[in-house]
Order: sequence, then structure tokens, then C-alpha cells
Amino acid sequence: MKLIYFLYFFIFYAFKVIDAGLGVSYQILKGSRGDDGIVVKYHPSVKKKWQIVLLFNLISMTPGSMSIDIDENDNTILVHLLNRKDRTEFIRVTQKIEQFLSKAL
Repeated sequence: MKLIYFLYFFIFYAFKVIDAGLGVSYQILKGSRGDDGIVVKYHPSVKKKWQIVLLFNLISMTPGSMSIDIDENDNTILVHLLNRKDRTEFIRVTQKIEQFLSKAL
């Protein structure tokens, strides 16, 4: 069963990386100066350190977002988003990634 969830995760994550890459490409081609960024504090639902680090890296590998730091005290991740309008979408997608990871690993 875990293999099926891992496959779902892989397909979902690959689609989101391609989608985000196209979004960033569009912003570059339309001449965006990148001055609409925002730093978001994300509170992951996973509790193990290695899961938080894995999520940290997955966020950084997605175009348009960059993980900055993990706060050891409350296990939050600071993330820079290229576009402030993507905040709610980022949180929704990251929560979905966490669900897949918790079922697959």
C-alpha cells in the first residue's frame, strides 16, 4: 500500500514541479522584476526531524519557492515565495505533499 501512495506522491509532485516551472517561466517572459515576493512561516504537521528536513528540501526543489530556515523551537519552516499571491496555493499544495509523505513513508 505504501508503494501506491509513493507513486501517487511522485506523480503529484512531478506535476506540481512542472506547473510551477511554467509559472515562473511565464513571470520571467512577461518581464516581472521579482519584487512581489513574501516570506511565509509554514507549520508542518509532520513531527520527525528527518520528515521536516525532507519537506524542507522538497519545497526548495519546487520553482518559485525557496526554504530559508527551520526553526528548531517550534519546527516551522521559513519559505520565500516568488509571488505573494501564491501563498494560499503553496500552503494547500504543501499540506497535500505532507499527506502523501505520511502515508508513503
